[in-house]
Amino acid sequence: MAEDHIIHIPGMLLVGSAGRNAGKTELTCRIIERFGFDRSLLAAKVTAVDRTDGTCPRGGRGCGVCSSLAGRYAITEETDASGTKDTCRTLAAGAQRVLWLRVAKEHMREGMAALLDLVGRDALWVCESNSIRRVVRPGVFLMVQNAHADRLKPSARDVRDKVDCMVRSLPETQSFDLDFDRLATADGKWVLRESAGSL
Repeated sequence: MAEDHIIHIPGMLLVGSAGRNAGKTELTCRIIERFGFDRSLLAAKVTAVDRTDGTCPRGGRGCGVCSSLAGRYAITEETDASGTKDTCRTLAAGAQRVLWLRVAKEHMREGMAALLDLVGRDALWVCESNSIRRVVRPGVFLMVQNAHADRLKPSARDVRDKVDCMVRSLPETQSFDLDFDRLATADGKWVLRESAGSL
C-alpha cells in the first residue's frame, strides 16, 4: 500500500506473532498490566478474514469466526473479564476497554478506520495483529516468536521488514526476552528506547 494511504497511529503499540502459540496475548497482557494502572489504556484484537465460505485457512473445521462475518467488517466490545478468550484476558489484565475487529482482508483499511473512530485518535492502546500493519504505522511494532520455532507464518512474513523489535518467548515458562523498561509513552505515543537508560 502506498505510504499516503497508511494510517499513522503513534498511540498504538502493535503486537504481532511469528507463529501460533508464540505468546502474543500473554505479552499483550504483561504490557497492559505494566502500563494500564496509571493511565487509560485500551486494547484491541484484529482478525483478518480471508474467506467466509466456511473453510478455515488454518485447516480443519474452524471456529466460525470467518464464516460468521456477514459484511466487510464487524467490531464487537468484550465485556467478560472472566473468560479464557484473548479479548477476555486483555480485559482482565486491566485494559479500560477491549474491542475486536473482524475484517475482510480487502477491506482492512476501512475496518481499521472504523476501529480508530471508536478508540479515538488521542488514545493509548495495544493492538494484536500482524496483517493490519500493512495499512497502519503504529508507534511501536513488536513481534513475538517462540524460541523453539524458526518458521514464520505467512502473515508474519508479509510484515517482517516493518517490525521494530522481535521478542523471543518461552511459552512453557511464559517468559520473554524483552526488557520492558525499553517501552515507554511520551507525548501520547509509544516509543521503544535503544536501552533502558536511553532517552
